[in-house]
Amino acid sequence: MLNTTDSQEKKMARAVALKAIEQTAGDLAASGGSPLDIQTFVAGAKRELAREAGDRQKMGLAAKAAYDYNQLK
Repeated sequence: MLNTTDSQEKKMARAVALKAIEQTAGDLAASGGSPLDIQTFVAGAKRELAREAGDRQKMGLAAKAAYDYNQLK
């Protein structure tokens, strides 16, 4: 079974990164960026954050769901 507990430091780092994404999106909006540009930036930044510092609990749940689905076939 996967270890589903992340350390407090990882959780804090993720929270700081999400706040930085929020602030950068706000800066883009304030400087006249289009809603599509802002949405694209936020989606890409969150995807990159998930790739770099994935949430083990969510990855474990996704793997279990995929396994359970494949068992239904």
